[in-house]
Amino acid sequence: MTNTELTKKIRAYLPQAGTVVRGLVFALFLYSSVTLLTSDEKYTDAAFAAALGTASSLLFAAAFALIYFVVFSFLRSVRVEKTVLLASSVLFSSALVWSMNDVYLFASVCAVQAAVCFYCFSGEKAALVPKGSRKVTVIGYLAMGLFFSVWVGGLTALRYKMYIAPCFDFGIFAQMFESMRRTGLPVTTCERATPLSHFAVHLSFIYYTLLPFYYIFHRPEFLNIAQAVVLAGGLVPLYLICRKKGLSQNVTLALGAAYTFYPSLSAGCFYDIHENCFLTPLILWLMYAIDEDNTVGIFLSAALVCAVKEDAPVYVAFICIYMFFAKKKILKPAILLALCGGYFFAALKYLDTYDAVQMYRYSNLSSGDGSMLDIVKTIITNPGIVFLQCLNAEKAEFFIKVLLPLGFLPLISRKFYNYILLGPFMLINLMSYYPYQHSLDFQYNFGPAALLLYLMADNISQFRPKKRSALACLCALLSLLGAMCFVGQHTSYLSYREQTREVCEQIDEVVAEVPEGASVSAATFILPHLADHEVLYQVNGRMHDTDGKTEYVVLDLRYPEFSDLEPLYLEAGYELVYEVPGAAAILRCPFYVNSEK
Repeated sequence: MTNTELTKKIRAYLPQAGTVVRGLVFALFLYSSVTLLTSDEKYTDAAFAAALGTASSLLFAAAFALIYFVVFSFLRSVRVEKTVLLASSVLFSSALVWSMNDVYLFASVCAVQAAVCFYCFSGEKAALVPKGSRKVTVIGYLAMGLFFSVWVGGLTALRYKMYIAPCFDFGIFAQMFESMRRTGLPVTTCERATPLSHFAVHLSFIYYTLLPFYYIFHRPEFLNIAQAVVLAGGLVPLYLICRKKGLSQNVTLALGAAYTFYPSLSAGCFYDIHENCFLTPLILWLMYAIDEDNTVGIFLSAALVCAVKEDAPVYVAFICIYMFFAKKKILKPAILLALCGGYFFAALKYLDTYDAVQMYRYSNLSSGDGSMLDIVKTIITNPGIVFLQCLNAEKAEFFIKVLLPLGFLPLISRKFYNYILLGPFMLINLMSYYPYQHSLDFQYNFGPAALLLYLMADNISQFRPKKRSALACLCALLSLLGAMCFVGQHTSYLSYREQTREVCEQIDEVVAEVPEGASVSAATFILPHLADHEVLYQVNGRMHDTDGKTEYVVLDLRYPEFSDLEPLYLEAGYELVYEVPGAAAILRCPFYVNSEK
């Protein structure tokens, strides 16, 4: 054998330059992932690197690289290499952001993930993508819907079981559904400290769609599980929208994953059930009906959207304007706009009689009396202040949390009229000074999120088929990272449940001693567990708020503000009925007079 032949033979078994680079990056990702997951030190501390040891770090990283070189020198498949590299980057990114809830770390990791994703899907030899089929996509959507329902529904139900779901707002809805079950009317006493229909605060007729199921499952935690199931139901119209827009099965499946992990949906569930959860599936059904030009579907979906809340017609109004330009329709959107506008102003007029119109949330845009007309005037005549209110530092972080998981795709479109659908996001989330409306952890994201998800699907359809897979895969990965970063901390409920099991069982024991049908005042986290009592008020940490108003008072002795109240009640003449120290106590008011008798 000549030297030339020997050299060729050796080179045949040596890794190529591309394999060397990919192997080194793979070794970095994989070793970093292992150390992140196994080290007791926090990687945000300087002690993290010192704890690993330089020699051992280099040795393990070199071992991963060597394994990579040996395997792929024989395989000689760039497509498989890119697939493995992509998988290792996802593992690394996931380990890095898990439960961190840091928007800047999230943005940095997403930038790295995007670079790796586009590299792996570029060129003729792109990462392997399994051949899609309708059956696999449908099964995938069903599995993702089940996963979302179990994951989000199960964890939020644990909030109730662990006595960390408060009166505002879970206790309100728990008592409201008990009232609806008994009388058909949504009457509460804990919402305004007096018997009052919840519809005097918010017009949420859509809740009646859950009432038949509540008759069957008759438990407060059912409400949180139902919220997760309702949101998971949005996968159905999303699937139909993707098919209508001609997206491939693989792209459709990836966008379903983006929906499932989208933190704007899952994070908002952890403040317990709210009627806004219906907005996501119903708005997506409305958009699908518009794409199908289904008149009955359009008007039915719009009516259901309006039934969610008094401000829900705002979404329909923006969608009607979109229809004018996108679908070149005049009559249908005009009629729909008139109907939803009429309902909107009638609803506000009705709620105004109970002083329940919440225009104060937009007082930052008011220069006069704070009325809706005054705010609209400011928006039209002074757009500068609108942009100023939308782009402060706090809202910029929220902007990243909402749009980066979708790869900012809702903002990238060749169709100018698509930007109309961004209106609710600006109006509901960004223009208001009310902090909860630009927070990922509350229910105000559900409606705008539906339109952002629709824009993601529609804007992806405008790209060439080859780029669609990369963009859809990127959206799925970024949403997964967003869920891990901003929602992952809620998995601590599982360990917290074990840590608090004994005290929760003790509180259960105390709650069971409250006489059936008695009037009760209870601490915020105990109140939802007494939702079947017709007269139920919240103890706010001050004795005089409930003094003599109800026959029984239940205090949550886990917290000093309530345990400190117990001697005050006893000094005032209340009788101790039952107590488990450190858990809860029941006191009876001897001078309580039932005014209904």
